[in-house]
Parts: sequence; C-alpha cells; structure tokens
Amino acid sequence: MVSSNVAASPCRSPFPQHTRHLFVLILMNDFAKKTYRWFFILSWVMLLAGHARTQAYELRILTVDQSEVWENMKMEVKKEQLDSLSMLSELQRLTNQLHQDAYLEASIDTLAVKDSLAIAFLHLGPQYEWVQLKDGNVGDAWLDQVGFRERLYRGKPFTYGTVARLQERLLTYAENNGYPFAKVWLDSIVVEGVGIRAQLFMDKGPLILISRIEVKGNARLSKTYLTRYLGIREGIPFDKAKILRIRDRIRELPFVQAKKDVVIQFRDNQAILQLELERKNASRFDFLIGVLPNSQSTGSVLITGSFEGELQNQFGLGEKIYAQFEQLRPQTQELNLAFNYPYVLDLPIGVDLDFSLYKRDTNYLDIGSNIGLQYLLEGANYVKAFWHNQSSILLTVDTQQVKNTGQLPDTLDVRRSFFGLEYLQEQLDYRFNPRKGWSVKLRAGAGTKRIKRNNQIAQLDIEDPYSDLKLKSFQYKVEGQLAGYLPLFKTSTFKTQIQGGFLIADEPVYANEQYRIGGNKLLRGFDEEFIFATNYAILTLEYRLLLGQNSYLYLFGDYARVDNKTAKTEPGVDTVDFPYGFGAGITFETKAGIFGLSLAFGTRQPEPIDFGSPKVHFGYVSLF
Repeated sequence: MVSSNVAASPCRSPFPQHTRHLFVLILMNDFAKKTYRWFFILSWVMLLAGHARTQAYELRILTVDQSEVWENMKMEVKKEQLDSLSMLSELQRLTNQLHQDAYLEASIDTLAVKDSLAIAFLHLGPQYEWVQLKDGNVGDAWLDQVGFRERLYRGKPFTYGTVARLQERLLTYAENNGYPFAKVWLDSIVVEGVGIRAQLFMDKGPLILISRIEVKGNARLSKTYLTRYLGIREGIPFDKAKILRIRDRIRELPFVQAKKDVVIQFRDNQAILQLELERKNASRFDFLIGVLPNSQSTGSVLITGSFEGELQNQFGLGEKIYAQFEQLRPQTQELNLAFNYPYVLDLPIGVDLDFSLYKRDTNYLDIGSNIGLQYLLEGANYVKAFWHNQSSILLTVDTQQVKNTGQLPDTLDVRRSFFGLEYLQEQLDYRFNPRKGWSVKLRAGAGTKRIKRNNQIAQLDIEDPYSDLKLKSFQYKVEGQLAGYLPLFKTSTFKTQIQGGFLIADEPVYANEQYRIGGNKLLRGFDEEFIFATNYAILTLEYRLLLGQNSYLYLFGDYARVDNKTAKTEPGVDTVDFPYGFGAGITFETKAGIFGLSLAFGTRQPEPIDFGSPKVHFGYVSLF
C-alpha cells in the first residue's frame, strides 16, 4: 500500500533525464575534451576568486568557428563588470542557452584573463536538427490527444525544451486518465551527421481506478451529492487534475470545510481518497437597511429595508431554501421565495423553483413564478431550461383621466410567459470573495405577451380604447453578466463587470413590463428600483483590498446606459440616459456574523452630484 498527499505529485518518471541521455550519446566523442575544458575554466575562476574577490572583469566572447552564425544570433551577453563567480554563471547561462537552441556541442574552450579583461573562446559547433521522431509504442490515440505530428519533427532544430514539453503533455494526459505512474522516454537514437532519429516510447504502468471515497468528520453531506459535485465517482479512472481541484471545490461550498488536504492511498491498482470534512455554518438570516434622501420630497429621509433568510444543506443533500422580503418605499414591497434541489435520483439534474410578488404603491401587483430544470456541471456551474410566468394586475385606475382623454394609462393588465435557457460558468479562486478569475452568466428567453382588458376601464361609457392594441404579441429577453478579477499586489484585486438586460418586443412595452434598477445591488447611488428601463447596460469598476477570507474594503464606480422607451413615449423624444454612481464601503467578518457598510453618490447627466445626499446602506449577515 502506498499513501500519498494530494499536494505531492504521484510518481512519475524523471523524463528530463531520459532526454539528457540524448546529449550524452551525441557528445560522447567530445566528453573527455569538454570535461577538462570546464575543469580548466573552473580552476581559473576559483583561483581568481581566492586572490581577487573584489576584482571586476569585462567579459568578451570570441568564437573559434562559425563566427558569422554567432554574429547573426546576437545573443545577449552581460556587458557590465563581473566578478569571478558572476562570470562563471554567465558562461554557464550562455552555453545552456545554446544547447536549448540546438547547438549541442557548444562549449567554452579557453578562458584568458589579463588585468581586468576576460576573453572566453567559444566552440559553437553545428546546429542539430530532427530527421525523424517516430512513435515507438505510444499509439495514435494518445499522440493525437497531445497534438503530436510526426511532420513537426522533420528538418526542425533539435531542442531539449520541445522534447521535454512533449513528454510532459503525455505524462499529464496519462495522469488524468488513470495512469499516474506512467513513464516516457526516447529510444533507438541515431545520429546521422547533424541529424537525429529517435523513437518515442511509453510505459503506462497499471491502470488505477478510484475504488472509494472515505469521508471523516462531522459534516452532514450525502456521498451522492459530494461525488457529483466534485466530478469524482467510485470506479472511474484516476484523474489527477480533478483531485488537485478538490480543495478549491470544497472551499466554495458554504456549508462544509476541509480540515486538511485530501489523502490518497494506492492499493492493488486502486486509489482510495480520504477527506476530512467539518460542518460549517451556512444557513443565514440577514438584513440591509438603507438611509436615503427622499427623491420625491425635499428635506425628508427615506428608510428602506431588506430581510433575507436562507437554509442550506439542512438534510445533507445540498438543497437550498430561500426567502426575501423588501420594503423599497412606503406602500411598495417585494417578496421572493426560492427552492433548489440538486442531483435528483443520483442524476446530474437539479430542480429550481421560485415565486415572486411585487406591489408597486397602489398602482399594480406583479406575481411571478419560475420552474427550472438544471443540468449540473462540475462545481457550481450549470445549464438550465426554464419556464417563466409573470402577471401584472392593476390595483387602481384613474378612470376619470381615461374617460377624459380616451387613452389607456401607462400600466396595463399584462400576462407574459417565457421559455428559455440559462448558463452559468465560474472560474474563480474563491467564489464568495475572489481575488482572481472570471464568471459569466447568460439568460435568454422567448415568449408571448397578452394584454387583458381591465374591468374598470371596460365599464366606462367610452369608445373601446383597446381596439387599436394588439392584444397578443411576441417578446424576447436577453440578460447577461460578465465579471473578471485581476489580482494586484498580494492582497488586492481589481474587479471589472458588465451586466445588462434587453427586452425586445414586437409591440411597445408598458411601465410595469420594464426592468427596475438602482439601489445597493444594481447601479449604486440611487434609490432602490428607482430607474425604469426597457433595456440597460452597466459597467462596474471596483478596487478591493482583501482583509480576510470574507472581509474587504472597496472603492467602486458604476456607469450605465439606460433606455426608457415605452408605449407612452412621444415620437422624437430621446429616451436614452447615462446615470452613474460611485462610492466606497467595507465588508468584514466577525464571530457574530458579517457586517457591511457602504456610502454611495449617484446622479444622471447633466445633473451635478449632490454630495449632501449620500445613499448609506448597512447590512448584517448572521450565520447558523
């Protein structure tokens, strides 16, 4: 039995040594000559070092053969004054570089020193090239996987780096496909003048299968969920790449943590993975309070609030139950409920359900539901097909205005149904507070819109105002979010994010069909859901100074393009606006929970910024 820690690479052959054997074969006739050359040079340098430790020398390189080739190569040699040891290092670097460039016989024949001048006589030799590199026993299937083509090794300079990279790709492919003890080498090496023929051989070693995954610790987590989430199941071939990603994958789970690195035991051509996992508080209750100047009333203050609750992994199946209630402004509330259950019947399928209710003053009520079927990829990534329904119901209608003008209001009773696809892909070093990586989320749907006749309007003694409307039409929605994190220095990162939503319709849209943006989550510096948009795009730039795993200081700027065109927009009116916001904040983790505080300013062009009316948000997350 062999026990190994995942941080250490499984046994692999020392492939560079096999390649170096080629150099030995090629240079065998000159071995004795080169040995005494370097011994002579080293003796000179040691002698100089012993008698003149502070002496500096100007190093010049003269070639004893192929001087024109040397001039054309224009290799950089240090021009500054060098002491004896630095001079030896520079000569070694020079010859190593020449060997990498296929001048395998390159060597320093003589080193002459006079006063402060050191002259090294270089034997360059011919540039060796490939005549042929054939497949010995590897097989076309494996060679195709690593991009090997025999024609690439004909008439090309022989370089050690090229051979080493080919061997490395083969070994990596073997390690990720069940053969962690594979060996690769060159054999049947023939030197024809300056041409080299060789064959590529491989000993794959035994096929190693993952026999089982042993989980220790107090974490409550089903093996089905864990193996599906990690992409590692019992009975599959050993995959080093997936095993090396286990620690990062576990780190991204909010409800469990790894006490130490995964341990691998090799026994009878089988690998046993041992994980020690501990339960981590992930279910949460949190609130966010906003203290904002009231945009509708000068001198007054608007208090907004958001309350959220989330239960995660209560049954050890990775499930999530979510509830949110928001008081956006007086008489305006929003409720969201969601449920997610992954890996139904041990399949990479998840069920995603949510329900929403939004009441806008006494104007209208939105009721939405969403049913999604996820195809779960490795980690938290997925592809989802969804069916979304949303109904908007008018609560009050200014019937007198409709009667006087004969025109419908800017909100109508509307029912919309969409079928679409959603895709999420993340490559982040840590999902909840990343320092580097990227993420992309795309959502697109197509469906129908139906306008319902309102009973209050239908009962008016006027000509039917719905007669000129197309009561059924098609709509398309495209939404996306792309974020990237660029690490700066050791403890900071720069975030760039682009997000947007586009409502494309055959018929003009009404106000209660539009996106509602603004607030602490989307376009900071404005009241919650203050801006209505038929389509929008927001660019975010944010600098974060990371203070801990879930703590950071940040400075941000949001710049948006918003189009507010609706059915009530007059012809020729410019509906495009460019609001922007900026500010700073802090998020910090304590034993009592995670606290957040932010200060933001926002305005629309060309209006000036009112620095006396900041948007302040305070948040708290309690984990249990």
